[in-house]
Amino acid sequence: MRPTPPDRFAAPLWPDPKRINRLLLGAWYEEDIYDRFCGAVPAAMRAFGRRIPAAMRARNLIFVHVPRVAGTSIVRSLYGEGCIRHHSMRYFRALDPAFAAAADSFALLRDPFDRFASAYAFVRTGGTPTCHLSEVFVRQTAHIATVDDYLSFLEERGPLDLDFVMRPQSWFVCDLKTGAPLVKNLFLYREDDAALAAYLARHGIGALPWLNRSARAHLMLTERQRRRVERLYAEDFALIAQVRAARARPARVSAAGNPLHAAWIAAE
Repeated sequence: MRPTPPDRFAAPLWPDPKRINRLLLGAWYEEDIYDRFCGAVPAAMRAFGRRIPAAMRARNLIFVHVPRVAGTSIVRSLYGEGCIRHHSMRYFRALDPAFAAAADSFALLRDPFDRFASAYAFVRTGGTPTCHLSEVFVRQTAHIATVDDYLSFLEERGPLDLDFVMRPQSWFVCDLKTGAPLVKNLFLYREDDAALAAYLARHGIGALPWLNRSARAHLMLTERQRRRVERLYAEDFALIAQVRAARARPARVSAAGNPLHAAWIAAE
């Protein structure tokens, strides 16, 4: 069973800010409030350009942090403490279109089955020692005891009704209307390690610490469960297939240029 401290579900001493966000603005997370306005009133979002971290502007590099894809270590190495947020690329493009167009940008993607297993473990344990599942979702997922329970929970909700770890990866990096990637460079977790290291080295980042690690056993899914995961994350499977196909094309003509180019994925 998931460990539950005695006071885990005790009533808070003051209102949860996420509940206030939800009641007044229709979204649990602050990031989602801004993301909703990005689509509704994009011109007005430019008034919030100062929200882009100074460290991000200094590096001229946008890292879109997809949860459960080893992003915490990269965020800390690039921008320091206090920048671990899960804003979509749409957010940066809305806040400062000129900066987003001129800056380099990248994100990591993970095999959807592997990420599903990681997210399931994260939810069942209430997070990791360094990153806790939001209390709102601790309560909402208290009944989840099996993979099928978790799948049903996901199937019954839209992205804004889910914690970040549960959402499709495409939600963070793509245009929601067209499905087109908005991030300039996409790397595949565990498949593009060498290319990612070379890319980060160009931006002055060496060996990365391993932060927000979660220990978990291998999750065995039935064929029916795998089909449910495929339906839930169909956009992610398609996006990763696109990344792999784009990587394979330059590999066939690698003699014409930089051999690392075969692993760099331009998604403009």
